[in-house]
Amino acid sequence: MILAALAVAFAGLIGGLTGFGASLVGTPLLLLIGLPLPQVVVINLIATMITRLAVLHRERNHIDWRRVAVLGAASLPGAAAGALTVHWLSPHDLRIMAGTVVVLSGLRLLLRPTRQAHPATAVKQTAAGLLGGYLSTTTSLNGAPPAVLLASAKVPPRTFVGDLAGYFVVTNCLSLILLAAAGHLDTAGLGTRLPVLVVAALAGNIVGGRLIGRVPRAVFDRAIVGLIVASGVVTMISA
Repeated sequence: MILAALAVAFAGLIGGLTGFGASLVGTPLLLLIGLPLPQVVVINLIATMITRLAVLHRERNHIDWRRVAVLGAASLPGAAAGALTVHWLSPHDLRIMAGTVVVLSGLRLLLRPTRQAHPATAVKQTAAGLLGGYLSTTTSLNGAPPAVLLASAKVPPRTFVGDLAGYFVVTNCLSLILLAAAGHLDTAGLGTRLPVLVVAALAGNIVGGRLIGRVPRAVFDRAIVGLIVASGVVTMISA
């Protein structure tokens, strides 16, 4: 329990700073501690959704609400597909799949750095939302696709964090509802531990949020790419 709380708190700190890293960091750490993947998915979805509500309010003046709406709407069919097919794949296969997607996303940014921003078109937003939705209900690693999209568009850090907060609130809520409807919402054994983990995530998120704007843009961009690649590798290793 203590290790899980520390892992979630650290993940919350990274999530508060980068806007999307909580699940990417929390998933491999919780898996290494020994929690089963279905429970990790529930913990990540709930903790991220709750912590992002505060961020959504804080960054409301920096958010592109139209982009958030497209990403959130596009995530619905992807999340539904994930909820319906999650039992077809073993946890091992899901970890390999998720880790591969995350690593490829990070390498795309690492190996093809651009000085010029690539507009986040509606087509790109739809594709990112669909893939993120599928990863949401299968592994909870739904942050990488929209993060790659926004990083390529080189949006300001506070918009980056705010847009992802809106996306997570919508997508995670839909994912929890769909998993419950499909009978795959595994809360057995969590009980009183879940509120403790959520509080730990909130504490870490507050600390991380206070660092936004104090980190130079170049460092912020490198941290995003490094976090994506490292989390994907750890996720595959933990399989």
